[in-house]
Amino acid sequence: MDKIIVEDLEIYAYHGVANEEKALGQMFVLSIEIGADLENAARSDNLNDTINYSAVCKTAVAVLQSESYDLIETAAYKVIEGIFKRFKNAQTVKVLLKKPWAPMGQHLKYAAVELERKRGDRNDW
Repeated sequence: MDKIIVEDLEIYAYHGVANEEKALGQMFVLSIEIGADLENAARSDNLNDTINYSAVCKTAVAVLQSESYDLIETAAYKVIEGIFKRFKNAQTVKVLLKKPWAPMGQHLKYAAVELERKRGDRNDW
């Protein structure tokens, strides 16, 4: 299957269990892989025949900044849901949502969650 890939999109948002995370916010780093048939786009060279990665980024930013979630699992799932709803030709969506410098009392590069879903997993997509 063909893929559209967005790697390490930086988004400032307000997700986390701690009150400080919800009040002050923090940077999140999001990578997205969308599986779709890109044959028509490859042949036509027409933006309307593909999944516009700029629109994918705008969708992800809108989703992550529209609400505040305790868990990054929920935030990642909402990104998948938003992509399936907006891009009807997306067949699979995988997201890796990183939370750099997660406040855990330990030094770490990031904590993350990776979710992958295919169209048809839920009826409302």
